[in-house]
Amino acid sequence: MRNRFGVSFSDHFAIDPKWLERNGVFDPTLDLDSPLFIDPFLLHYSVHPEFSDNASSEYEARFTQICGLLLAKGTPDEDQKAYYSALQLFKTGEVKGLGGTCLGYGKSSTASGRGIGVKLAKKALDWARTVVNMGVKDPELFSTLSLFEDGIGADRISDMVASITVKSIIAFNERIIDSLIEEQKIVERPVTTSISGIKCRLLVNPFSKTPLLLLPVDILKHLPVMSDATSLSEAAETDNDVRQRVNAHIGEIFKIRTKAEKEAIKQRAMEDAQAFQALLDVLKILEKTPYNMATDPQGLMQWKPNAQTFSNLYKLKIEDDESLPEIDRVEHVVEAIIDQFKKLVEQNRLNRTFYVDENPRHERYAQLLFLAIAFAYCDANGLDISPESDAGAGPVDFKFSRGKEKVLVEIKLSTNKKIVHGYKEQLNAYELAESTFRSHYVVINVGSIGNMWKSLLRLMADKPKISKYRRAHLIDGRLRASASKLTLSGD
Repeated sequence: MRNRFGVSFSDHFAIDPKWLERNGVFDPTLDLDSPLFIDPFLLHYSVHPEFSDNASSEYEARFTQICGLLLAKGTPDEDQKAYYSALQLFKTGEVKGLGGTCLGYGKSSTASGRGIGVKLAKKALDWARTVVNMGVKDPELFSTLSLFEDGIGADRISDMVASITVKSIIAFNERIIDSLIEEQKIVERPVTTSISGIKCRLLVNPFSKTPLLLLPVDILKHLPVMSDATSLSEAAETDNDVRQRVNAHIGEIFKIRTKAEKEAIKQRAMEDAQAFQALLDVLKILEKTPYNMATDPQGLMQWKPNAQTFSNLYKLKIEDDESLPEIDRVEHVVEAIIDQFKKLVEQNRLNRTFYVDENPRHERYAQLLFLAIAFAYCDANGLDISPESDAGAGPVDFKFSRGKEKVLVEIKLSTNKKIVHGYKEQLNAYELAESTFRSHYVVINVGSIGNMWKSLLRLMADKPKISKYRRAHLIDGRLRASASKLTLSGD
């Protein structure tokens, strides 16, 4: 049984996190992928020569070559050969070992990098051929693929970059490992392995048992910039030359506010080379800044130390009554932890960690925070009931189990507009299920809850026999001066 969750690289290898911070090394969570990706726009700006010099050159050279092949004009047979050569250069496939970055957006991403297969590569190259035939010669055009092609998200772009620059990533790791051995006196030694045919010395992830690939913090992003498309106009205003070209060729950027308007920008960019290049230059300005690990606005890292701090400060004694049926024993533990979590949020200021600059963090932060706190309390009480998660880097669903008995827990923030739909799905699932598993649906109000909680209560009232096994809880996580509580209660 695991008694720890959220084990960082620095935790496991007994490394001072400040050393990693000073040296610009990302401190990954070894048992859970972080939803970050390698941004090709950032390679050139890295302070690490392996990336600013070598990786950026490798990336540019690869796509300059691909652009040249796509522009090649000859006989039909020669054109087909050039296209096939470009396809071979573009598709990266699945590279064993690249999952060692501990980055990703999918649940299977810890095992290996997914890369880009033949089908997606052909789709992407057809798009790229259209762009280069318009007259765009900038190899960075491929960095915008996730904006224009469905199925090629930031995670695939990240895997593609890692595959192209694997030699530089390995060189960075070997340099950092040598420094860790000398300065941090790490006990575990690197093992000799091979990635993409390159023999190398790498540390091993104790959970996946695969080589670990460290990365610099200054090449990592959270989400592609077009997820917040309104920032495009702000970036365009910062550079006079870019602003003038945007005004001339794709002035719609200054009006963008909605998803539909974002789509219009993409369509306009595909109409001529000047418009595309103007959009690309705006993106280059925006993409100069990596994810801020210090403030961690999305809570990608801070759930871990916050869980440790609060579970240590506010102890919880859980009496495990062995006379109860197994399912009731598990239920008792779950209820005790949820009640304590509610108290921490509403009375002990844990709610303050849900915000950065008074804006709610992503729902995933609250989910991982609860899960880590649950692990800590189960471990502190010596319980052989422990939470499990099939989290990957997507939505975090978890369960508490003993033997065949299990209790599910879902954590939702009021910023999630599918709260009522999610609970309704639980009720429907219960009616269809053969087993009578139980669950708890925990809603944390961080504002803008509207009528969602009332609607959820009506669903419960309509199906009382089922909802008693599908309990719902409302936690007041709003920032406020006083300790006043909501009048509604889900317990």
